[in-house]
Amino acid sequence: MNAINPIWAKRKKIDSNNNREIIITLSEHINHILEKFDQLKNKLKPELHKPIELAIQLHDIGKVLPYFQRKNLGNLNYKPFDVSVEIYHSILSVLFINKNELKRELLNHGINDSDIEKFILSAVAFHHWKDKFEDLFRYGNKNFEKLMNKPDDFKKALINNLKDEMKSVNGFNINLIELDEYMLEGLSGEKQLPFYEYVIPPYQLYYLPKRIEIINKKIIDWILIAGFLIRCDHFASFCEEEGNYDLPIEIFPPNYNTVIQNTIDQIKKRANLISSQDIWQLQVIELTKNNNTILIAPTGIGKTEFAFLWGAGEKFFYTLPLRAAVEQIYERASEIFNTNKDVLDNTSQQTKIIEKVGLLHFDADIYLIGSEDQEYSILQYDTARQLAFPVTISTGDQFFPYALRPPGYEKIYSIFSYAKLIVDEVQAYDPVASAIIVKFIEDVNNMGSNSLLMTATFPAFIEYEIKQRSTSIQVVNLYEKNKSDLKSLKKHKIKFHIINNSKSKYGSEFSIDSDLLNQIIDLGKRNRVLVILNTIALAQTVFEELKNICDRESIKIFLLHSRFTFNDRENIRKKIEKEFQNPKSQNEVEGKILISTQVLEAALDIDADFLFTEIAPLDSLIQRMGRVLRRYRNNYKHIGESNVKIIVYSNGLESGNGKVYKAELVNLTLKLLQSEIDKTINLEDEIANYYSEKSKKKNKLEKLSLDLQNGEIILSEFKKFELVNKLYGYLLKYREKSDYLKDFYLTLELLDAGYMSDKKSDAQKKFRSMISYQVIPENRKEELKNAIAYYCMKYIDEKRPYTMFKEKIISEFVINVNGLKNQSKFASVSKWLEEIENEINLKEEHKIKLINWTENIFFVNYNYDSQKGLDKNINQELSHLANIL
Repeated sequence: MNAINPIWAKRKKIDSNNNREIIITLSEHINHILEKFDQLKNKLKPELHKPIELAIQLHDIGKVLPYFQRKNLGNLNYKPFDVSVEIYHSILSVLFINKNELKRELLNHGINDSDIEKFILSAVAFHHWKDKFEDLFRYGNKNFEKLMNKPDDFKKALINNLKDEMKSVNGFNINLIELDEYMLEGLSGEKQLPFYEYVIPPYQLYYLPKRIEIINKKIIDWILIAGFLIRCDHFASFCEEEGNYDLPIEIFPPNYNTVIQNTIDQIKKRANLISSQDIWQLQVIELTKNNNTILIAPTGIGKTEFAFLWGAGEKFFYTLPLRAAVEQIYERASEIFNTNKDVLDNTSQQTKIIEKVGLLHFDADIYLIGSEDQEYSILQYDTARQLAFPVTISTGDQFFPYALRPPGYEKIYSIFSYAKLIVDEVQAYDPVASAIIVKFIEDVNNMGSNSLLMTATFPAFIEYEIKQRSTSIQVVNLYEKNKSDLKSLKKHKIKFHIINNSKSKYGSEFSIDSDLLNQIIDLGKRNRVLVILNTIALAQTVFEELKNICDRESIKIFLLHSRFTFNDRENIRKKIEKEFQNPKSQNEVEGKILISTQVLEAALDIDADFLFTEIAPLDSLIQRMGRVLRRYRNNYKHIGESNVKIIVYSNGLESGNGKVYKAELVNLTLKLLQSEIDKTINLEDEIANYYSEKSKKKNKLEKLSLDLQNGEIILSEFKKFELVNKLYGYLLKYREKSDYLKDFYLTLELLDAGYMSDKKSDAQKKFRSMISYQVIPENRKEELKNAIAYYCMKYIDEKRPYTMFKEKIISEFVINVNGLKNQSKFASVSKWLEEIENEINLKEEHKIKLINWTENIFFVNYNYDSQKGLDKNINQELSHLANIL
């Protein structure tokens, strides 16, 4: 039934060249959302079906206002013509709800609960949170008074328009439409009560006292009502943008038995096994599949495949700290979960998603777009952003910041009422991020989700907090389970190399001495050698010092860190994965050297023969060692010279000089390792003395550690586990004195007290701790100008121009740097575009897009090299914490 005076919900351009567009009416939009919700009802308890349906039906009725129709959407035939009243549509929607009828509608479905009524109104009002709501909630809005003072004919016309439009909404009770004059009067005139007196905002600390009145069990219902509304609204809008209404909000998972068999086959292949009876993953999966689980297991033992088995048959999100690691696991997951693809319906005009695995990180669209069918790859990316895949591989920053409950967090939490969470490499996060992860796990467990934490080195303080916050948790410790085998697996013989570096008024100086460089070259002639350094500057310096020698000696040499363009970094990564493929072939004798920062620790599945590494916290050292002799999984003992050299500087300990890693962790690591060399050391006394005098300790090698060079340690896999447990055990024991744990417990206390971020971007910044900036070297301006001109000619008018901009421009020219101290001194790319617009014949509409996309990208006067990355002298422009990775 078409309304006489139709209310538009959306106006969508589908062809910018021919100005073709599609109009979606309010009733059509609501029906699209209801259809998507029908696909999710089996994920919810039945008593919430009706409240969510009502929230969906009512959430956008405030779009009836002439200001929204005529000014925002250009619905110029819409009546009344008066556009003098502007109230945001979600807020206004609440004013057009008959609260008594809402109560009756709920009673008719067996729901007699005033809190549920409040949750529906809150979900409607705040499904689109705006920063400007703050003033509205606290101080009122004169537009309420304007609406109250409008003639009755104006108000009746709005009611009639709504009733006429809403007749076409499936299952809608027209009696729910009524202007709430009592509420409008309260928001206007002399009373001018704040909006939060009528509807409780779900966000911001200021309104916490209002929310405290609602018991925790009810809060979950509130989150589910709001979350399912937001998610269904977003997904229906996505389908409307695509013009494809058949896309499912939840893609059906692959066949369970097929996934199990594919996983078993992958385990056998990677571990060189013949019988399924030898697969440890199958032996423990039945104990853990339906439980919150902690898996502590050595690197390279098959934790990833265990995670696939644990999540098989259900929706799950697999998170890792680094993007490169995410892409690697995505490829492995695709081999298992995408082999049972749906059959394409070639008679349909609609594109169907046939994959089962989604990829989610900041540049996932660029990673996926490399395939032949770019349009389909972009649809894959957009579907992953809508969280529709049964399996999603993601960086942690896509989810964990929601523990700070920024606006819209309910969408994420509602999904975890039925989806599983996998957290891999939890030890790789800093203390603040770790606290946020602990809180996120607690919250999603309370929502009904099961979680799996996997790590080779599990910090005791994280384990303690998770166990305190979980009603039941299954711990699988493969170190203890395989203690005998792991004691006999001794792949790494360690020797220390002390460098007596000088110190000036500008700080300690860091370089690698000629003796060590010669060792690297000699070993690199017939072996795979890793050199892992703690700062980009030192990694680049060592690469420069070795490059010419390697070229003369026909030794392949590679450098990897974070200050490459996306395209160059991907090319380097692919070369490294090929040259250092795991496992190494027994016949290989070719020499090759890889120099890297700690980005290598959890990012690449590679196998090497020797490792030269700066001192780092013990768990990081173990991650680095895990890339050496990865091919050996059991019953192996390294014989001969040491294959792990740990570099320690007499001044500063490591090239980050206490700014990359906390000196506390590095000092404890040194004490633990030295106690393995010198068994006469009383470790308990040493640790106690360290904390009693810690205020006097500097980043300087203590006298006690000077004998490190005189001995070697051969560490079994089980001994590594014991040492890490000791390190984090000491941190926990001395938590009151630990600088490292201070931020962890402070963050947890804030979150437990109900802290909420005002914005999603604020939550992201707190989680990441270091702000990243995008820069382009000045010496590439001419290339950039030509590339932009070509992009505007060929791509800017396509369906997804920004994704193509990322692929053609950002991926090729932009470098991410952390902690740019004074960006105001650098010219922005957007200003430069205004200067050259005539040179490249930039159209006005194109210029506006490009300026928006580049306003936070800056030119820096430092050169760039595709083998070395951005000139290390950029460090003088960066904050002291930025010279890592």
